[in-house]
Amino acid sequence: MTRNDNLGTIRMSGFLFNINMLNYSSKERLIGFIIIPPVSIALNIVIFGADYFRGWYNFLVPSLITAVVVALVYILCGMVASLLQNRFPKYSQTFKRIGLGILSYVIIMLAAITTLFYGYDYIGFSGLRVRMDNYPWTIVVGAICNLLATSFNEGAAFFEKWRKVVDEAEQLKRENLQSQLEGLKGQVNPHFLFNSLNSLSSLISDDPDKAEKFLDEMSKVYRYLLRTNEDGLTTLESEMQFIHSYFHLLKTRYGDGLDLETIIDERYCCYHLPPLTLQMLVENAVKHNMILKDHPLKILIMTTNSGKLVVSNNLQRKDRMVSSNKVGLTNIVNKYRLMKQEEITVRDDGKEFAVVVPLLQASPAPVHTP
Repeated sequence: MTRNDNLGTIRMSGFLFNINMLNYSSKERLIGFIIIPPVSIALNIVIFGADYFRGWYNFLVPSLITAVVVALVYILCGMVASLLQNRFPKYSQTFKRIGLGILSYVIIMLAAITTLFYGYDYIGFSGLRVRMDNYPWTIVVGAICNLLATSFNEGAAFFEKWRKVVDEAEQLKRENLQSQLEGLKGQVNPHFLFNSLNSLSSLISDDPDKAEKFLDEMSKVYRYLLRTNEDGLTTLESEMQFIHSYFHLLKTRYGDGLDLETIIDERYCCYHLPPLTLQMLVENAVKHNMILKDHPLKILIMTTNSGKLVVSNNLQRKDRMVSSNKVGLTNIVNKYRLMKQEEITVRDDGKEFAVVVPLLQASPAPVHTP
């Protein structure tokens, strides 16, 4: 792909033409500086023969002219390559893109070589005679040089794509670890642990059956947290089972001040999403809103017909603002971005806060943490 640097745009015939489209790879200029001089000399040898080396004038002037023409051809071929790359970006379209590219390069090369032959013949440098019988051989030399330049640039572009994929995979691993860390911090931090143990302690003396249920759900929460260290994605079904256990702990603490409603279409249960996504969103709702018995915080988790998951809650913000670095929501956004998936959507109309999370049908390969 061409680089996404914002170098500016040029308005041409009512269209915005991005200057970056001229760069097929970051090594394109370096490759040009390396191959243009020898290619120019090789072409002139075929065009003029041994006369090309008789005198500095006969060598330097044609070399400069031919180098300019070859450079223009190289730039034009690079533009064509970039346009084709943007038109056929998929890996499955590689052979089609290269085939159309080579055809275009050959046409450009034929035009340039023909211009050189007849141009030099028309100018008529002193002591230099254009060997028109070498025209077919010049086409061969031009084709070889063209394929060489194409191979170098394709190789450089492929390496850059591979390097980008590797870097993004590493970044995704880091995001996955950060997400898991934030999830663990939300569960294992002293406040949460103290509140959970406090609730458990009260239940043991007041209602042993509820205490046993509470302990069972608490163990499910930690078991799920440990399991998410292995995979970068989880099914909606697993995530919902976890959130019910997690919400049971919250419900035991807040009682009638907190409600959860789930409307999940069974056909989406096998779809995937990053683990702990729901925990982060539910935790944010609890953290930033008042939880009152007379005015309970109502959280709704539902799927849409378009294959998305919506987590919403009524807004009853706390009088005192709660400090937040928005790490949890940012981690979810970054995970979807790195997986090249549709971005999440956040809605806030003053009465309701909602986060729309795309569900992944054909999930990418799991990201394993080291």
